[in-house]
Amino acid sequence: MWRKFMHKCAQVIENWRDYPLEQGAIWAKRYRIDHMLGMGSYGQAYTCTDIITNKVVLLKRNKPSKGNLGIELLRRESSIMQSLSHPQIPKWLNYSKRWQDEALIMEYVEGYNLEFSIYELEQSYSERDALLMIQALLKPLVYLHNEGFVHRDVRIPNVLIREGTFYLIDFGLSCGVGEQLSEKLRHALGEQSGPPSDSAGVIKKKMRSPNPASDWFGLGHLFLFVMYAGYDHPEGEEEKSWEEELQLHPEVRSFVSKLLNDGSAWSHTKQCENELEELLTKLKVE
Repeated sequence: MWRKFMHKCAQVIENWRDYPLEQGAIWAKRYRIDHMLGMGSYGQAYTCTDIITNKVVLLKRNKPSKGNLGIELLRRESSIMQSLSHPQIPKWLNYSKRWQDEALIMEYVEGYNLEFSIYELEQSYSERDALLMIQALLKPLVYLHNEGFVHRDVRIPNVLIREGTFYLIDFGLSCGVGEQLSEKLRHALGEQSGPPSDSAGVIKKKMRSPNPASDWFGLGHLFLFVMYAGYDHPEGEEEKSWEEELQLHPEVRSFVSKLLNDGSAWSHTKQCENELEELLTKLKVE
């Protein structure tokens, strides 16, 4: 009973510490809080107005209850974003400290993510649509990998669509190519050191490896999500593999399999991009 009471008290205190910033409040005498976009495990995201430039920006604040670990993760993300400059990646603008809190300020890209498109707008995509999407996302990934970083979280919530352009967002899990994170950070990010115990663990392990193949795998997984958005499973039939269920062109099936394999298909991401361009050209001719 006493333990339950203490746990409940701790939860109340944690929730109080993580209470969202008030609308209209001014952060660090510069950013007016307009709207809370969401809350993750280690941070909170807001749209704000920069009262100096009068532009709308995105402010990502560390979650106070996570202490120094939340700040460390936010500083890592800020450091990576500050070194990047690509039209399909939000621009780093500032890093701000206020009392015990810190915040990453970046360009606000107004649009909706691919997850919203699939599940809320019920948008379906053709095989060619999905391939063109992968082609568009390969552009920032080629750049990112050339700069020595991997995203490690290429998923439908992290692909933003604005006026037909696809943006890669949320670099909170990004790291350097080949970087070995500390045990503390791996534990915080839910990364298992041993063999995965289920299929979800296998997927996470493949997406979290510190090499470009993790982002290729993310693209392959994203392709399947997009294709299954328009798939109706025949009633009464057993589930089959994606190769059997999805009616894909044989060469498309082969390309997606390469994205999902152990990373041996290409030595660098530009090769992947070139192969996809050749495939799209061939499909257009046919």
